[in-house]
Amino acid sequence: MSADEAALADLVTFAGLEVSSHDLEPWAEVLADLRRHAIVSDEEAYWLVKLYNAYDDLGSAWRVFRRWGSPREWAVSPTAAQAADYPCTNERRNLRGGKVLRHLDSYVAHLADQSQARWINTGLAPAGAPPEADFRALFGHLRQVWGAGRQTAFEWCEFLAKVLDVPVRAPDAELWESEGPRRSLQRLYGNDRPTLDWLNARATATRERLAAAGVPLEWEDFETVICDFNVMRDGRYYPGKHLAALRAEIESVPEPADRAVLTASFARVVPPGWRDIEPGVDNGLAGHYRRTGRMVAAP
Repeated sequence: MSADEAALADLVTFAGLEVSSHDLEPWAEVLADLRRHAIVSDEEAYWLVKLYNAYDDLGSAWRVFRRWGSPREWAVSPTAAQAADYPCTNERRNLRGGKVLRHLDSYVAHLADQSQARWINTGLAPAGAPPEADFRALFGHLRQVWGAGRQTAFEWCEFLAKVLDVPVRAPDAELWESEGPRRSLQRLYGNDRPTLDWLNARATATRERLAAAGVPLEWEDFETVICDFNVMRDGRYYPGKHLAALRAEIESVPEPADRAVLTASFARVVPPGWRDIEPGVDNGLAGHYRRTGRMVAAP
């Protein structure tokens, strides 16, 4: 087993591009910006986070939010079943075919007329616990909701921290249950049969390498970077892809005033140049690195 040093050097470059362009998790940044500018209240932000977590598409999440402004409003609405009409991305394909209704219904049932903030806070570890313990506790709490698997719960925790300042921090990258990041490390270090200890050691060493190169990452962001890098090596990703996808999701919102609100938020959180990226994923660019060995470095 030997490390692919050329690929690791490219990983450093790639991580720097994802961070500097704000391509890492721009959906969370937009939602946090909406809350920061009091465009949505805290309870509305909790609902938007859950909706984005369910659909993995801000256009769908925003349209559902605008029709049903709270979990209870959705639950008692005679048109609630129409929430199944909005698209889920491939990341949430397990909730397609109307299953998103069961997922949201389970969420509402767990709330049991509590505020969302209160229900989330009951999932944290006892007072005084470190953020990593809170993450573990909340992760298990969220997985009680029907249809919330490992990835859904991990990302839900991540967004609650980034959007609503819930005091959780992942203690690791959940590598054993996370196929994308796991495969990326196996490929970088040449091991087809890794143990959990080996994965955690390689992840820690890789994260330290990125930090030493000026790209420090929390575990939540490390998981995203390491997975996206492997997808780019396979010819399906490029720096800016998340931004282009988010722009397209914003453009899918039918009301001009709502599009304007979301576009303004996008412009506030994304740096000049990258904020002008064209909406929609460019499949030609997705294969650029695999074809040429060079990364897209500008929109």
